[in-house]
Amino acid sequence: MKLWEINAQEGALIGYVPDKNLSMAITLCGINPGSVRDVLRLAKTNVIDMQLGKPSAAIVEKDRQSIPDIVFWSWIAIFSERAVSTAIELGCERGEFWPCGFQTNPEDRFFFHLPTKTFNIVSVEKSNFSHILPLDPPVPTSIEHLVTECLPDDLPPCFRAEIPQTKQVFGELIVRDDFRRSWERKSLQGAMFRQLSE
Repeated sequence: MKLWEINAQEGALIGYVPDKNLSMAITLCGINPGSVRDVLRLAKTNVIDMQLGKPSAAIVEKDRQSIPDIVFWSWIAIFSERAVSTAIELGCERGEFWPCGFQTNPEDRFFFHLPTKTFNIVSVEKSNFSHILPLDPPVPTSIEHLVTECLPDDLPPCFRAEIPQTKQVFGELIVRDDFRRSWERKSLQGAMFRQLSE
C-alpha cells in the first residue's frame, strides 16, 4: 500500500494554544495522542481556544485570516470541517477529532486530529530514518523511507504509527493514497504530501 506523510505547506500559518498551563500540559505529553486527550478531558476543555501566527512572526494574528484546511501546532494536525468530512468519508472515526476554534475566525470550525488508536506498522530494521536518538534501546525518529510490517485491514485513511518499545508515535501524520487523492480532488488547501512507501 502506498503511504504518504501529510504536512502543512512551507511558510503556512501555524496554531498556538494561548492558555500557558494547557499548552505546557499538552507539550509534556510528548508525541502521544492518547495522553493529549487525557489532558483535555482533565482540563474539561470541550473546544480548544487557539491563536494563529506565521512561523517567523513574534506576534499572533489579530485580524480574520484565510485559514487552510490543515494547520499544525507542533506535531498535532488541525483539520478544517471539510478535511474532517473527507477523513470520515474514507473511514476515520468522528471521535478522533477534538473541536477547536481560532480567535481570528470564531465562526469557522476546526479540529485537532487525536486518533484513539495507533498502529505498530513500522519495520524499524528495514525503514530509513533521518535521526535516531541514542537511548537504550535507540529510538528512531523522522521517517525517510517507510517499510511496513503486515498492515491491518482496519487501517484508517490518516493515522499515527507507534515507535516500537515506547508510548510515543512518530511525528509524521501518515495517510493512505486514497486520502491524498480525495484531498486533491476536492481542492482542499494547505497540504504538502511526501511519499513514504511504495
